[in-house]
Amino acid sequence: MKYNTLIGFIFLICCFFISTTSIASDSLFKDELSFDSTEEELVSFSDSDDIFEIGENNDKGSSGLGVKLSNKWSINPKDKWNTTKKRSELTLDVKGLLPESGYGELQITTKRYWPNDSQQSEEISNIEVDRAFVQFSSDNWSIKAGKYTIGWGEIEGGPIDVINPIEGVTEPSVESQWLINTTRYWDNSKLSFYYNHNPDITKINNITLNDDSSSEFGLRLDYKDNLGDNSVYLARLVPNSALKDIANGNSYAQPYQLLGYSANQSVGGYLIKYDFAYKSNLKHNRPSSLVNIDRIDWGIALDRQKEDRTWSFTLNSNYLLDYYSDFLTPGLTQDVSTSRHNLSYSIGVNDTFENNGYKWNILASSVSNGDIKLISTGIDWDIDDNWSSLIKGTRVTASSDRAFSVLDNYERVAIELNYHF
Repeated sequence: MKYNTLIGFIFLICCFFISTTSIASDSLFKDELSFDSTEEELVSFSDSDDIFEIGENNDKGSSGLGVKLSNKWSINPKDKWNTTKKRSELTLDVKGLLPESGYGELQITTKRYWPNDSQQSEEISNIEVDRAFVQFSSDNWSIKAGKYTIGWGEIEGGPIDVINPIEGVTEPSVESQWLINTTRYWDNSKLSFYYNHNPDITKINNITLNDDSSSEFGLRLDYKDNLGDNSVYLARLVPNSALKDIANGNSYAQPYQLLGYSANQSVGGYLIKYDFAYKSNLKHNRPSSLVNIDRIDWGIALDRQKEDRTWSFTLNSNYLLDYYSDFLTPGLTQDVSTSRHNLSYSIGVNDTFENNGYKWNILASSVSNGDIKLISTGIDWDIDDNWSSLIKGTRVTASSDRAFSVLDNYERVAIELNYHF
């Protein structure tokens, strides 16, 4: 654990213990393979950026201690059903009120990797701080500091949801970071500013990362009108994943600028969500060097809920304003040509069975002319107040001559059993 991380962790622990009030999901794909390109991520998940908003009656504001014991397995049907993941996790989740209109959360997970787990070749066990923050609020202001995630944009994994690193492609989840965020509230609007001194960057195995010392910051204005919710964004960001420089074999994660807009509105029984982003000074590969480019990204999502069933459809687009015919995208096994315009989509549905303890879901995603296609389906079962379980199947097909070729015929079945104290 880095020194500044340790100091921040100790500070947050102290804040919890001085309170006058007594304060009583893993990437399947990350364990086996790491993907280098951030250009073609499928989906992601992110938390709200305001956990404890003023005037909001939120269950997250209640004090308490939660304990969860999980056992997770993953098997590969393509390889005689051999086990690829076998681990046990103990998660402690503390949340509660602090003096001076404060609130805090702390979540720590201890992991034990068993012999059949692919991760055990690197480590037998570890301890991770998943979330650790304090927040203080007044009538018009709030400030939040610690390790958490910030949710930007209306579309998960869309053009503006780019602050938090994503663990994997086939089963993505979000990595929290050490951040500070302050917000000013008005009747129908709010203005927030966040700063990250040392952003997390997903490195490429066995490739040197040059210059990872940049900070990032962003400004967000939210306001309501007669149609729905609107947001405007201005940011200096650091890429979540390093980009390989094909010419010299090193990798970089140099800052770029973002100007964005997002909105949502309800039409009939549908919720329509929009994201638009102009990104400048992005790096891209030509055979002899990395060059700066500008890109326009947009996304549109449509959600439809009827009783317990929810349908969702998302379409995302990337268009390179600066383009050369010899542009290359680094892949796991080969470098491939880059298209000027790329589209990706996902469609999903989830519902409950007649017994509300059971939930099922299906998700299908595709990237750019069928370069990669993913389908997953799962069932969640809330057995009782303490026990829960899930089973999930994932299959990926990919073109043999494109950047995702190593994922072709990827299949996994994941099983999880949880006990909540």
